[in-house]
Amino acid sequence: FMSQPILSTAHNRRNWITFEDHESPQWRSAIEWLLHAGFVESGASVIGIDEGILPSYLKQGVAIAAGFDNCSGNYLLAECEEGDHQLLRLAEHVLAIDRRSLT
Repeated sequence: FMSQPILSTAHNRRNWITFEDHESPQWRSAIEWLLHAGFVESGASVIGIDEGILPSYLKQGVAIAAGFDNCSGNYLLAECEEGDHQLLRLAEHVLAIDRRSLT
């Protein structure tokens, strides 16, 4: 059983989607969606013992950060208002559970 991605609000008040299972089909689908939408990978991976930063996704000044940690799994985090909107569309694509009203 694959857990569904979760859409919630991060500490920076931006939308973020967490993917509990590392390298899940939903994660791969999300990355494919971003690339198809015209985002490009930017930066290098920085991997620590229990967390890491993955390349960000950029498109015309819109930035979506990516990374992982042992608590959340892989995640995508909006870094601006338009990134919030893009992650809402992406959340629909990967059938994420919307938990924003609970945070």
